[in-house]
Amino acid sequence: MVGGKIPININKIGEIELLELLGTGTFGSAWKAIDHSHKKNYILKVIQGIKPEETLVERIRLEAAVNIPSENIIPLLGLKEWDANTYLILFEYFPGKRLDKLLEKKSLNNRQKKQIFKQILLGISAAHQCNIIHRDLKPANIIISNDMQTKIIDFGVAKFKDQNITMSKEIIDTPPYMAPEFLIEGAKVADAKSDIYSLGHILYELAMGENFWRHSGWYKLEDFIKYLTQTPTPKIGIDLNDFYCDFFPEVEQVLSQMMKINPEERYQSVEDVICDLEIPLEYPKLPIALNFEYPLLIVESGNNKGARTFVNINDSGSLILGRVDIAGADTTISRQHLEFMRKENNYFVRDLGSKNGTMLKGKMIDNYPVEIKHGNMIKVGDVFLRFVFLDRS
Repeated sequence: MVGGKIPININKIGEIELLELLGTGTFGSAWKAIDHSHKKNYILKVIQGIKPEETLVERIRLEAAVNIPSENIIPLLGLKEWDANTYLILFEYFPGKRLDKLLEKKSLNNRQKKQIFKQILLGISAAHQCNIIHRDLKPANIIISNDMQTKIIDFGVAKFKDQNITMSKEIIDTPPYMAPEFLIEGAKVADAKSDIYSLGHILYELAMGENFWRHSGWYKLEDFIKYLTQTPTPKIGIDLNDFYCDFFPEVEQVLSQMMKINPEERYQSVEDVICDLEIPLEYPKLPIALNFEYPLLIVESGNNKGARTFVNINDSGSLILGRVDIAGADTTISRQHLEFMRKENNYFVRDLGSKNGTMLKGKMIDNYPVEIKHGNMIKVGDVFLRFVFLDRS
């Protein structure tokens, strides 16, 4: 309740006081809170009625430790177990209004809609570069300030909801934005392509003023399943016959590819969407004097955070790394997990059939070598690593 004080003990924040109820949902509530000792506001998400596995909680903690370099993401600061069925997730506070509320009021002009969608794309692109998948993208998870600065919230929260995505149709919150593969295989298949599907629905809603389900008169999951199982089988998750978009002319082909039912036919990365929409994408500047002879892996999360492993490979050579080399006793990493290869000054990586997989740029990689570059984040099991070259200077 308002005025209630909670000992949170996250990121050197000892106690917070609840100031205002921001909203409620299927699994809990969101509050504006203040840390009086530092005179700083936060958003507190209270997740109730779920008892996740310990590994799930640890995964959220690991992701919270990863710094996503984007102005368009509200950072997840940490997680606390309050009791057997209640978890507290703390976020930075960002003053603004939810995109779904702004769309309901029809208060956005075309310039603002375009500006908002560009920022959403840039934020999700940055998250995917760090191998963080949102899984629950929707207008209610996008906050807009008065000057149209756009930030995405709720990274990590969707993992709790994943447990309720089943073929028995116990679908959480807003299924209109959920990738169709979740219905068959569950959220374990979530990768960059799943978020891209959700982004397509958000683009449709910005353009048309309402989401596709409402526009089509759909109110339950069975309506979507009926659409998917019609003859002939549709190739995209929405009907674009009467679609129009004033702020991105000729965007229909882009949206169509974002919304492919088969995830392998969608855009494979948000960067590809950004490129086709001709949105400028700035990449971080690299050090002038990189030493290509000495790349290394830096552990970015978990108990071994800060540990470094050199990837010493001669031209045309290779190096196999596993649990002992990267994070000691972390059993999410296989004993022989991945292999690095070098060809001149180019480096490549492939997964060796590991138990929990290897993710690069938001996509799971297989045993086919994929190029890895300075600054790339790679997720090995549940551990996040940064691949960097030493600076000669």
